[in-house]
Amino acid sequence: MKIAPGRAGVAVAAASGAVFGAATSLANALSSPYSRLGAPLTGTVPGRTAKVLSLLLDAGWSWAALAVLAGAGAGAGVAGSVRGAGAGTGLRAAGSARGAVTGAGLGIVGLVRGAAAGVVSLAVASTAYYAMDTVVFDGGTDTLLWVMVSVPFGSVLGAIGAAARRPGAVGLLAALTVPAGAAAQMLLIPPRPHLTVTASIVVAETVVWTGAALGTALAVRRFLLQRRTSRTTTPADATALPTP
Repeated sequence: MKIAPGRAGVAVAAASGAVFGAATSLANALSSPYSRLGAPLTGTVPGRTAKVLSLLLDAGWSWAALAVLAGAGAGAGVAGSVRGAGAGTGLRAAGSARGAVTGAGLGIVGLVRGAAAGVVSLAVASTAYYAMDTVVFDGGTDTLLWVMVSVPFGSVLGAIGAAARRPGAVGLLAALTVPAGAAAQMLLIPPRPHLTVTASIVVAETVVWTGAALGTALAVRRFLLQRRTSRTTTPADATALPTP
């Protein structure tokens, strides 16, 4: 049975959110000396590893990245439809015009699908997080509150993820959202809950800064390559005459 790209994107977003939310809660529990799971691991290598994962996953930029990636994945099928719209026709010039019009419409569809995937990913992640919390911490739940928060934030971040697949300055700015957000949080709210800087904190900060730098470099490289290609390539479809 063939699954529509939009449904597949939302399904993947839901699955990713469930894994991410549950993993975040579990990492918090394993790294906490006050939980029944984390107490025996205090001071051990597994405990310190769990602390690094907790600092990386339980961060605002990390949850934002989840929604952005979900939106980018949901827009992947739409991008393929846009490419095929102009290529699958016998009339080159007419096919290009038709593909451009179709691409503009599918661009809006891609943003909508990306926004939906972003909301779903954050809503499911919040639900999975607090569901796991009730198991590993025996604590309360704020699921409803964070599911409601997921709607505005998830829609914006998901649409940004879909836009990150676009060429030009719009795609570049969208692709820089997560690296810039991670760097900003590191400067304003670094992962240092204690006065003593531990090895786990240093490792987590190094991973975040390295990831932010790498993400920025890849986004800029993609932008420059697209610019260079657009300058050196002459679109044949724009000048070719219709063929019978």
